[in-house]
Amino acid sequence: MRSGTGRGRFGPPGALLLAFLGPFLSACATRPAPAPRPAAPTPTPKPPPPPAAAVPDPPFTGAPVNANRPYAEIVRLRESGQSNEALLEKVRNENVFYSLSIFEIQKLRAAGVSEPVIEAMLASGRTARTPTPR
Repeated sequence: MRSGTGRGRFGPPGALLLAFLGPFLSACATRPAPAPRPAAPTPTPKPPPPPAAAVPDPPFTGAPVNANRPYAEIVRLRESGQSNEALLEKVRNENVFYSLSIFEIQKLRAAGVSEPVIEAMLASGRTARTPTPR
């Protein structure tokens, strides 16, 4: 029992919808558009680190090298032609504390200094040994 005019019981089909949504649509039409959000600030790039040449070296905190190493004189005398017996006498008479490192002992051996001279150098400058009881 519908007529072909497109009208229903409540009038035109969009009339009810317009009556219901009318106040909402008019409020939206009069509201101003929201302000645009400010763009996020772009981060400034960090400056590059300084080159390694600009960084100063740390100060030297090690022990100073003793330029006057007494073993060097024995090496010099042996290389100049002194005999091992003369070197042994010199070491025993002067009683110098040599404190030889392994590297220095190797240098003495390479120069041709005999083992008795090296042993005398290692014992030289030390306090007298306590005699063992009998």
